[in-house]
Amino acid sequence: MGNRTGMGTDSTGEFAEWDDERYSTNIERFDEQHKRLFGLLNDLHTAMNEGHSEEEVGDILRELERYTEYHFGDEEEFMQNCGYAMDCSDCFYNHREMHEEFADKVQELREKHENGEYVTMEVLTVARDWLDAHIAAGDEDQNYADYFQTEVSDDYEYEPGQLYHDRTASEDPVPVDRQSEDAGVRLDSDIYDGASLSVPDGSVASWFEDIVSDHGDRTAALVRDDGEFVERSFEELAERAKAVAGGLLSTELRPGDRLAIRAQSQYEWSVLDLACHFAGLVPVALYPSASDDRAAQIIERTGATGLVAAGDVADDLAMAVETVLDFEDLPTAEARVLPGLQTDGDEVATVAFDVASPAEKAGCALTHRNLLAAAESLREALPTGPGATGTCSLPLAHIYQRVSTYYLWATGSAVAYLGAEEFVDQLAAVEPEVLVGVPKMYQQLYGTIQDRLGDMGWMKRKVGGRVASYGEGIVEGQGTPLKYRAANRLVYKPLRQEAGLSNLTYALSGTGRLDDHLLYFFRGLGVPVCELYGSVGTTGVGALNPAESFVQGSIGDPMPGVEIAVSENRELLIRGPTVLGGFLDDGQTGSQTLRDDWYHTGEVGEVGPDGTLSVGE
Repeated sequence: MGNRTGMGTDSTGEFAEWDDERYSTNIERFDEQHKRLFGLLNDLHTAMNEGHSEEEVGDILRELERYTEYHFGDEEEFMQNCGYAMDCSDCFYNHREMHEEFADKVQELREKHENGEYVTMEVLTVARDWLDAHIAAGDEDQNYADYFQTEVSDDYEYEPGQLYHDRTASEDPVPVDRQSEDAGVRLDSDIYDGASLSVPDGSVASWFEDIVSDHGDRTAALVRDDGEFVERSFEELAERAKAVAGGLLSTELRPGDRLAIRAQSQYEWSVLDLACHFAGLVPVALYPSASDDRAAQIIERTGATGLVAAGDVADDLAMAVETVLDFEDLPTAEARVLPGLQTDGDEVATVAFDVASPAEKAGCALTHRNLLAAAESLREALPTGPGATGTCSLPLAHIYQRVSTYYLWATGSAVAYLGAEEFVDQLAAVEPEVLVGVPKMYQQLYGTIQDRLGDMGWMKRKVGGRVASYGEGIVEGQGTPLKYRAANRLVYKPLRQEAGLSNLTYALSGTGRLDDHLLYFFRGLGVPVCELYGSVGTTGVGALNPAESFVQGSIGDPMPGVEIAVSENRELLIRGPTVLGGFLDDGQTGSQTLRDDWYHTGEVGEVGPDGTLSVGE
């Protein structure tokens, strides 16, 4: 093993001492997870060395086993998505064998303890030495961290499968086996109906006028200003959006033109979005993390004639459009006419792309009716407000975040604009009723709460170690033991309050399934996590798996206005007013994806014996 600086007890008295220089992978999420493994080993060493109760030792062992399984699963998924495993499959499987070796050692420790056998310090030292060999400089984790730093672009933001998709985009995909076009769509399941939905007529602009009429002086937005959140009313938001609409129409832009937006999510992004609707323009949302090449491809694909961007604009992007405007200095003017108020609901309202899809793939042309149907479906499924607060920290280029913002306004609720990197720290200042999240956000929250747990005293850390097992009982319908009430009062409730999670009615997770460990952790903590299934093609909504009737492994039930079925060839199909109006290129993509009013998701659909819907393999 060589000289293991940092693994002794000379300087801090810790059994396993963390050292950034030796162990850091420069990938924050894994450094935090590795530190947690070190911390659990230290807790276990302390408990055994000081003669703590067998119950306390068992709690730590079980938490160490759960966390090991979670960390290794997350790390391997990340390696595959980054392409590390694809370039060096032998190394990947060697890496997996090392994972399994450690997991087996942890399981052995736990089983020995449960069987009443003595767990020696020698066995604990083996586990510590394994961590050193696996993480330390020059070994496996450092190697793939080097790969990540040299082979993955600086603007990459973790999205499950994105890099793998980019790497294999040129390969021929393996499609779901569909019927020939002449045969029509044949179903192999009942049609699951999410109940009727009344969709507002007209455009987003006219809909928002009605919202302002109903909730004018209520708070529409909470905006960070000089370290504090300040309120903006619906009337103020509408006044600002109309002024910007007038400014847009004073340029070369004309109603019907497409305007690309490239900026971080914030209040002014929503102002500009509404301004486009009032002006009769079609916003094309670009992900701020996208490369200049990808942005240029999307501008070309959509035929955008204008670009609003924050910061410097590359020459290639500026030359691709006729009008370039500064996001930080939007033009304003009195608008004599607002064409968007007269726009028909079936006209294209925005063009959206899936962040994980190559730019050359057909963009989704979503109509005003699509957007309003999605907002109304969310309002029916997740009733709240007026006066509630929801969050916006995801890119507003993501249709899930944008329609969630519309949903909050439809209920007379405020949207709190939180920084993507600072949202965990800012949650406590707004204490939302609705958290609009994705698995990555819950991972960040999990890390922060674990850090706070680590700062608590021994007894509270012990109680914190049981939170996931309590959550598993809740999810599986087994309930919780009597001592959960005390754990909630003494540990979980204070943690929720400190994190700004005390007022939550809905904690939404969209764009992908939440890891089981995260699900159990947050449900045990008292956070009402529910999962939303949908895609850009269905305007971000489709099925909902609500907290109060959560079915693990299921996508839940169809949302209001949505019908779901499984085709004869096992493809999950969706129908309803949220299904996109069409594609920019309705050639092969359109004929394969939109048939007989059904949206073909490209995913295998399963109907369980109890009638539950899921996405299979």
